[in-house]
Amino acid sequence: MAKKYPKPRPTPQPHLKSGKYSKRQLDRLQYQARKNASPKARERLEAFDSGDLDALVTFNTYPDHTINRNRPRTVAAGYDYGTHTLRVMFRNGEDGRGTRGGAVYEYYRVPENVWRHVRKARSEGRYINSTINNYPYRRIA
Repeated sequence: MAKKYPKPRPTPQPHLKSGKYSKRQLDRLQYQARKNASPKARERLEAFDSGDLDALVTFNTYPDHTINRNRPRTVAAGYDYGTHTLRVMFRNGEDGRGTRGGAVYEYYRVPENVWRHVRKARSEGRYINSTINNYPYRRIA
């Protein structure tokens, strides 16, 4: 009778969990996203770096795409088709309805179809927690 061996455990894949990306890898992704950005996206990035938070987020999600209308998670989002970078602005403040100016995150290597699903999702916050958090991301503001 043949001896049974346990199945080998799968090795962790760095692209499946963004927490497994090192700081160096995230720096490289951010550098590539900014280097390969279109001229219009570069203007938006420069405006954002100078303090205009609304420059990067082009799609206003507030308040129509939320399940919890009293406290929506996401306020606005934007997508750069050239670099496949998704930028999401979350609410500012914990009490009542959130206002613009909260934390802004960049999600790298996000396909265009995922961006379409974000725009059509019943709740962007839930969609981000369930799907988009699997992509590498970084808080930029």
